[in-house]
Amino acid sequence: MRRSLFLFCFILSLQFQNTLFAQRFDAVLINQKTVVEIKKNNLSKINSLEILIINRKGEEFAEVTIPFSSLVKVSNIKAYIKDNNGKIVKKLKNSDISERSSISGGTFYQDDFVKEFRLKHNVYPYTLVYEYEEAEDEFLFVEHWVPLLDLDIPTLNAELEIVAPKDFKLSYKNNFVSSFNIDSTDNEYQYHWKTSYDGSIQQEVFAPPLLNHVPSVQVVPQNFDFEIKGSFDSWESYGKWQDELISGLFELPENEIKTIENRINGLEDKKAVIKTIYQYVQDETRYINISLETGGLKPYPASYVSKNHYGDCKALSIYFMALLKSVGIECYYAKLSAGDPIEAIDHSLPSMQSNHIIVCVPVQNDTLWLDCTSDNPFEYIGTFIQNREAFVINGEKSHFAKIPALTKDQVLCERHITVENVLQNECLAEFSNTYRGNAFESLHNLITSTNENDNLEIVREHLIPNGFEPVEIKNHQSIIDSVKVQLTYTAKSNRVYEKYGNDLIIRLLAFGINNFESVADRVLPVQIDYPVYQKDSINYKISADYTIQNLPENKEIKSKYGVYSINVTTKDNTVEISKSFLIHSGNYPLTEYEEFYAFISQIVAFEKKFYINTTKKTS
Repeated sequence: MRRSLFLFCFILSLQFQNTLFAQRFDAVLINQKTVVEIKKNNLSKINSLEILIINRKGEEFAEVTIPFSSLVKVSNIKAYIKDNNGKIVKKLKNSDISERSSISGGTFYQDDFVKEFRLKHNVYPYTLVYEYEEAEDEFLFVEHWVPLLDLDIPTLNAELEIVAPKDFKLSYKNNFVSSFNIDSTDNEYQYHWKTSYDGSIQQEVFAPPLLNHVPSVQVVPQNFDFEIKGSFDSWESYGKWQDELISGLFELPENEIKTIENRINGLEDKKAVIKTIYQYVQDETRYINISLETGGLKPYPASYVSKNHYGDCKALSIYFMALLKSVGIECYYAKLSAGDPIEAIDHSLPSMQSNHIIVCVPVQNDTLWLDCTSDNPFEYIGTFIQNREAFVINGEKSHFAKIPALTKDQVLCERHITVENVLQNECLAEFSNTYRGNAFESLHNLITSTNENDNLEIVREHLIPNGFEPVEIKNHQSIIDSVKVQLTYTAKSNRVYEKYGNDLIIRLLAFGINNFESVADRVLPVQIDYPVYQKDSINYKISADYTIQNLPENKEIKSKYGVYSINVTTKDNTVEISKSFLIHSGNYPLTEYEEFYAFISQIVAFEKKFYINTTKKTS
């Protein structure tokens, strides 16, 4: 009754267009329900959704895409539209449903498809109602439930129900769920979750994983049969299953083993041997996603990569491990959640929480973490995998290990700039930049994977500072085995020098600092996965016809979140500025955001107000 009254009032408010709620949202998920039933180790699922489409922008949610594969079968798709009065005005026909591959860029073979349809009405608001069924006979997840259409779309009511035999044990984790209960019959347990969502979470600068801040439920079986029997009873039992799944995949052709033996002949240092084999894999293979048997969870064998010279992260890792094993080097299959923001492992719920595979190689008192999909230099731990836990597979001895974090010096980006006034308000600047960390990785990948013309275009679009127009891009290079890229170019701007009568004002070339949300608007905590570190050395050439009237004082702004410093000196007719900006990596709660924001704002305000005043000499 309460929901019906709310919906009536909501639709009424839409008709008059006089409420903040109506103005804010383009669509609303009125109701979402998922019912899961497990019988004889088979899983069936019914998903139903009721979506209120408010305006034309909201019609993107009237275009429905339902994923399926050989493991997840979809059937019985039904849909209809209700007008503003609740009358059914349109129904879905079977001929309205199409199928296609969901093949993505970099995917060669994939067993993932989608069924899709579009069902719209020409009078707003209207309600789209649809449901469909899913079936699985092999599964590692019972349900990963996130009852949202999108972050900025509210969900008024969402329910998850799971029915399972009493001897089918489940593990689960609830996040922002308003109610949860378990009922039972003689033979079954009925699990029931209920929640809603107000649509308030938005993309923010340096935000933590957004799915950690919206309603969700993860449910896994304690025991499963996915190609072979396994268990999520503990991390060790999960590791044992994974180890058994990949056993027998490491055989290589004799001729390839001899090739490797010849390449490492004469090398006595273990790291040199590993580096030679790693670079062989980089040179001889390429990354292509292959998602077929076992849902893409079981790697293709090393012999497959040896023959075809391509594979996904799993297959390439198996191939690299096989090469290492062939010369007696100990190594391990390692699973992790790669990318950013870093998503912490939930140790309380043993389950598959990874999206990437790398190889762990113990070396004396060190450990190498090697990503076979990367073209980065040997031993370089990039932003994609740094500073997080990896699950190292070693049978019942499987365990978590921490991948080292990038240091501030490993992400330092530097600019050496010489600026000279050439016309009335125009300056010409020579830039000599050095990029490390994420910027290095992006540029290194760009230089090695695109042609010269494309390189120059991307440099012009993305690396030249705002307010500057490139004149000449002189050099950009990535040296083999180097963890930095250098770029030299000339650019002009009319925003640095400003003439007012006899005075010439010189503005500071500011750092590119993220535009953080105000304290009032910020909703989420701050998560910085690796430091932000920038240094500038700027030489402003002053014409002999001008004298310096004022020189800003040196300054340091320091807090627990980082430090900013600037030092100003003169030499002959040049003003020399040396400045640096560092934000420490870390997780900062929302309660500290006001202090964090004040630190950033103070730096931004200082750089905006900084100027050098010169005056034309009188004869």
